[in-house]
Amino acid sequence: MTFSMTLGPRLQLVASLVPLDARLGDIGTDHAYLPITLVEAQKIAKAVAVDVHEGPFKSALAAVKMRQLERVIDVRMGDGLKPLAVGEVNVLTLAGMGGKTMLEIFAARPDVLQAVTHLIVQPQGGERTLRLSLLDCGWRLKTEQLVKEDGRIYTVMAFSRDEGQTMAELSLQKEVWLQRLSPPKQEDNKFLGYSMIVDKLVWYFGPLILEQPTDLLREYLDDYSEMLRRRLEQMKQSNKSETLEKIRDVSEELVLVEGIKKWQYR
Repeated sequence: MTFSMTLGPRLQLVASLVPLDARLGDIGTDHAYLPITLVEAQKIAKAVAVDVHEGPFKSALAAVKMRQLERVIDVRMGDGLKPLAVGEVNVLTLAGMGGKTMLEIFAARPDVLQAVTHLIVQPQGGERTLRLSLLDCGWRLKTEQLVKEDGRIYTVMAFSRDEGQTMAELSLQKEVWLQRLSPPKQEDNKFLGYSMIVDKLVWYFGPLILEQPTDLLREYLDDYSEMLRRRLEQMKQSNKSETLEKIRDVSEELVLVEGIKKWQYR
């Protein structure tokens, strides 16, 4: 779909995942570019654009007025979901904030969240915690994709009440990757350590993303490997016993990340 307003790659991806005819709540709307784009593309029925800061709120208000969209986009200043009435929106988009912040926003208005059927989120960190917390609350993961903007790789996830995979279904990916990576099962303690690291990696990168061996995923894995190597170099400067144990853990994590890359791009 071609949008009339130019969005960056992150928001383009978020926009593409919003269901048709949604009543959208765009939280942390900034300039309201996302709801404006979706309304002008005739993809959504209406939107409430919310921002907690006065500057972005005024910018969003001005942008909506300039395009004469006040009847379909209501711009409000407030914290998270607090400006929304129960049932007013059925789809939420949150982009450009930490995953922990998103969970705090949801927790502050469970009544509003209960009436929502779809979540599209683009966290700036905390992806693993956000992914696991939403699945644990009964949300289904419909899709998750990587996108690159200004030299940085981001994750965009779409959750639904009744579409996509459940926590139980996605948890099977850990066992799949354990089999693919073939850790040494003869050493029970080491196998347990490998299992915990694989679990961490699956939920960090995303179980659906790991099944899409794209060039962007390879770059994402390369960046993670490089981060682990830098951490190892820093740790090797210390002779403390607890640091030596951490060196072993990080070394094993690096081996497994490299194993994922080798399996996918063989």
